[in-house]
Amino acid sequence: MSKRAIDGIREALIQGLMEGTAPWQKPWKPGDKDVSQPYNASSGRAYTGWSNIVSLWIASDKSGYTSPAWVTFKQAKDLGIHPRKGEKGTPVEFWKFHKKREKNENGTTEEKVIPVNRIFYVFNEEQLADPLTEAAKPPVIEAQPEPVQFVARLIEASGIPLSWGGDKAYYRPSTDGIRLPRPEQFHEVSEIAATGLHELIHATGAASRLNRDKSDRAREEVVAEAGAWLAAMRFGLPATPENSASYLTGWASRLKGDQAKEIDRALADAQKAVNFIEQMAQECGLIDGVDDSTAATAAA
Repeated sequence: MSKRAIDGIREALIQGLMEGTAPWQKPWKPGDKDVSQPYNASSGRAYTGWSNIVSLWIASDKSGYTSPAWVTFKQAKDLGIHPRKGEKGTPVEFWKFHKKREKNENGTTEEKVIPVNRIFYVFNEEQLADPLTEAAKPPVIEAQPEPVQFVARLIEASGIPLSWGGDKAYYRPSTDGIRLPRPEQFHEVSEIAATGLHELIHATGAASRLNRDKSDRAREEVVAEAGAWLAAMRFGLPATPENSASYLTGWASRLKGDQAKEIDRALADAQKAVNFIEQMAQECGLIDGVDDSTAATAAA
């Protein structure tokens, strides 16, 4: 993503964190008619990657859009409609990976993966002169019928011991285990699932997994909260922020160094954690595999 585009997203994220209005501080319920993951109305695919999802959520929140459907200028034109005069697009990034075989310095042939990045500007359905009547239908995110059991299986699939009891939720690095209060101690099932995801994201940072730098506790809390929200959308789980807005805002204000860089780093780490959990879930059959072309074609 261009420096100008990504900087705008970072600035909005920092402002949202300080005001307690970051996207992952808002509830997410699969199937909720007023809350839906942003998708491309030409391909019908959901946008992937933290920068795309957050960019579109921030734009929707700022402008009051209720439609999750987005299209490029060309896609709108192909559908016989166009953005209203004066409307500005929102940036999303498109990644595609090309494989190329090259000889190395030892004379042997090896395969290299070359990433290609392009920026597209998309328009929300509510920025168009006419509604997207001929557009692809939005992706249906099926709600898990047993969210608590599903999260427990996700934790098990990641090889992390889970125990119940006490009045605190935490991941303990020394034992590499997660402990959650008993289900009856929570007010709602959604709180159990959200808290379990939060602690699971923490656990992905262990040396035996992603070996994430957790020296800055403030950044790690942002990673866990944002990652839990992204994971909830991916797996069809309800997300009720485990931390209050004021609590998370407090952590954000204590980020060390350049806040913009630390926010970017935290969100990138959150996405890596979700990808790690998704791979584990696929390997043990909890979820179906996803077509590799999804991320590449979502923005195009």
